[in-house]
Amino acid sequence: MICDIRIDDRLIHGQVVGCWVPQYSIDKIVVIDDELLTDKDRKVVLRFGCPEKVDLSFHSAGKTAEILLKGKDEGHRVMLLACKPKAILDMVKAGYVVKKITVGNMSPHNTTDIHIKGTTYISREDLSNFKELLNYGVEIIMQFKPSDVPENLKTYFENS
Repeated sequence: MICDIRIDDRLIHGQVVGCWVPQYSIDKIVVIDDELLTDKDRKVVLRFGCPEKVDLSFHSAGKTAEILLKGKDEGHRVMLLACKPKAILDMVKAGYVVKKITVGNMSPHNTTDIHIKGTTYISREDLSNFKELLNYGVEIIMQFKPSDVPENLKTYFENS
């Protein structure tokens, strides 16, 4: 069961481990990031930060969609984590239906990134990907911690 699909460029960090994992009783995290698949050092760091009782996997968007479509994670409480919306869009294009995405931290990478709110900045490519996700009927909310009121970003993306 997918409990949350979260975009947060820090991936596994204090808010995810201390707030979101307990909130949903997560027992498996899947990080969806093509670049990370070949970055052994970063994967070691993320494994170190992952709670001991939570399984951690790293897959491409296509492989994640395939696994989920085949029901291979049945019986688990899964959180999907991605740095950018493109990974989630690629899953949708691969046939996996996504109903909702929770957006958290997205750090700025250059001066042209658009500030959404708090610590969330998006590139023009991210904006395009979010708009395309909306066209697939995906609800996109911003919520940093479970105690925060979820903010629907549909109007923001439609008007940008």
